Amino acid sequence: MEDVSNIEELKPKIDIRVKFWLEFDNKKLGGSGWTKLLENIDKNKDGSLTQALNIKPKAYSYKYAWNILKRIEERTGMSPVITGKGGRGGGGWIKLNDWGKYLLKVYKDYEKDLNKILNKIEKSA
Repeated sequence: MEDVSNIEELKPKIDIRVKFWLEFDNKKLGGSGWTKLLENIDKNKDGSLTQALNIKPKAYSYKYAWNILKRIEERTGMSPVITGKGGRGGGGWIKLNDWGKYLLKVYKDYEKDLNKILNKIEKSA
């Protein structure tokens, strides 16, 4: 017979986690990481990608962030950002366009719905 004496101690350690991502035409766009990038770009009112990357938690390097933005554009046919030259200090600027804001909203809406479901599951366990 199995030793079940410590099952009650183990039960509270069990948890549920779900990882999800958005897809576009069966191509993965990304999950929570690229969403943080889009959020940080949207929060940064100066339009600096470098500053957006310094919003905690720092997600990516400058080059990797551009790769994410390019991947979204390649997979959907539309860039999630608009850019321009002549920001503070002579650099350029970056902002989410309507497509980027829409992708961010869709992800956040799904995340909110999923969290409600997870909370229900946790309460019923």
